[in-house]
Amino acid sequence: MPDGLDYVGSMKHWILILALLGTAAQAGTVYRWVDEDGRVHYSDSPRPGAEAVELRQPNVYEAPKNLPKIQSGSRTPEAGPAGYDSLAITYPEPDTAFWDNQGNFSLRLSLEPELNTSAGHRIRISLDGKVQGTTRNLQWQFTGVDRGTHSVVAEVVDGDGNTLISSDPVSFHLHQQSINLPARKANP
Repeated sequence: MPDGLDYVGSMKHWILILALLGTAAQAGTVYRWVDEDGRVHYSDSPRPGAEAVELRQPNVYEAPKNLPKIQSGSRTPEAGPAGYDSLAITYPEPDTAFWDNQGNFSLRLSLEPELNTSAGHRIRISLDGKVQGTTRNLQWQFTGVDRGTHSVVAEVVDGDGNTLISSDPVSFHLHQQSINLPARKANP
């Protein structure tokens, strides 16, 4: 039985030696040579006629440790001088569908804190990417909007027209009766 224990102890030493040699080989030099048949060989041990190969450093990418958290909802500037916390469209709600043959509807907003009109701030309203106008109120009346799917955005702007805070865009669907389908008469 003592022979078996000596064998296990001896194997542990050999494994340790082989592991250390493997580590040394990784950090060592690589040699290249061509044999008499024209085949190229590489090795970690030098041979007569072999030349040392210079290995390039591997490309290493390290991911950033702390990425900023992306928030959904109202967007505010990082260190905005305006001091607005949120701007949101409360009506129409996203993906709302409604009927109005004249294309009239109201827009309602919420803004925290309230609009700083003494600093010249205004609310700019855009429909489908086109500015409709500015207001100091949290309501806006649209008139004559064509049928279809539309997107509305509200922004608080300073006196120079710079955006201080913007709402998320809200899409809605406006339906109108077709002029090609007049109202049907009631059945007798």
